[in-house]
Amino acid sequence: MKKIAIIIADLDLGGGQRVAINLANALSRENEVSIVIFQDDEIHYQPPGRLIHLDCPQKKSVPGKVFNVLKRAYKLRQLIKKERFDYVYGFMETANFPTAMAFPDAALSVHCNPRELSFFESFLLRTTYPRAKNIVAVSDDVVNILQTDYGLKNVSRIYNPVNVEDIVAQVDKPHSHPKPYIVALGRFHEVKRYDLLIDAYAQSKLQAQCDLIIVGDGELRPELEAQIKRLKLQEKVHLAGTQSNPFPYLAGARFLVLSSRTEAFPMVLIEALALECPIVATDCPAGPREIVRDGENGLLVENENLRQLGKAMDRLYFDDKLLQYFRKNAIPSIQHLSGEVIAKEWLALA
Repeated sequence: MKKIAIIIADLDLGGGQRVAINLANALSRENEVSIVIFQDDEIHYQPPGRLIHLDCPQKKSVPGKVFNVLKRAYKLRQLIKKERFDYVYGFMETANFPTAMAFPDAALSVHCNPRELSFFESFLLRTTYPRAKNIVAVSDDVVNILQTDYGLKNVSRIYNPVNVEDIVAQVDKPHSHPKPYIVALGRFHEVKRYDLLIDAYAQSKLQAQCDLIIVGDGELRPELEAQIKRLKLQEKVHLAGTQSNPFPYLAGARFLVLSSRTEAFPMVLIEALALECPIVATDCPAGPREIVRDGENGLLVENENLRQLGKAMDRLYFDDKLLQYFRKNAIPSIQHLSGEVIAKEWLALA
């Protein structure tokens, strides 16, 4: 039995946090796993083992962020020295930067498209990541970016794990809605391109029969509400807000639409497939093309192409035979992402 530390900033709602917990659950079957966090404002996921809180909440100013990275690194160094972990895994940039400084033998998991980082974050990546023994990207596209843009040599790819049984168990019953609906899920941020999705829906044929539900929230909510009102879609496009359990929405949907301009390895696609929910997704960098098998479990369309997105939505909605074919292929298409398989890949890192 090995002692393993998974370091992540918090356990708030988020795809990266769900991945960390999924990996912790898989690893804890034969190992002693501790989750190390820096802040505990909102804890939405319960770890399978110990939860260690280092009490280093985030700072907003650049000087505050610099100080915080150093403070976190110091506290991590003391903890790792005391606990003598066999494996240390960092998750997402806010944890990866101090982890690399504290423990060069760590493996850092990159869950974003590095081209979307701020100048400060990009600087920290270039400064700290070369120190780490292993950089683990969540998709082949992210591997390529880290190698070509940042010149990193110590990069490998391990996909995010998924626990199909756990996801299915969280659906007591599918979300009930007066009409058939399609769904999108994620924070209201410009990279998600919900404005594009709403425009595509407005121009589609399916909007006469089917509603659009967007699960999430964020700073762009007022703009999206204004767009919906301008297009006179108030009775058809529904902003459902953040949901602690979004899976009933996926279970009840005709299909999921991902309209993002950029991703890394979007968990929502895997979770939708776990619930036999087909997908229409933009072929954005990075990740969707490594999950969606075009014509097998969903449809891929050109990135930020309004017309193609609307046509693909109509095609899948009105072709029930194709929809059922995608449902049949959904779970088999993600079997290689089981927690047992992914945990072995993490433990096999040199």
